[in-house]
Amino acid sequence: MYGDSDGFYAWTATDESGRGACGITGEPERAAVLLSRSLGSLAPGATGTVRVVRLNRLARHPSYIYGPTVLRLQRTREAAVIVVGG
Repeated sequence: MYGDSDGFYAWTATDESGRGACGITGEPERAAVLLSRSLGSLAPGATGTVRVVRLNRLARHPSYIYGPTVLRLQRTREAAVIVVGG
């Protein structure tokens, strides 16, 4: 369903103070690397996700339709780590 040329990966990283970063890429591995780098520059406790997105071709203005979360990370004192589950 998400394997065609309309599929992208949105990554978002934020900390408790509201600082963060986000972006869109066509490659899931690149989204994971960018998310991990961004979390590394934020305070411990910061969280981030990578979600599947698709272009909404029916919208009047460019927009995305967000799909499932495929990766969830949390920044610890040492590094960004994978968080399993909800």
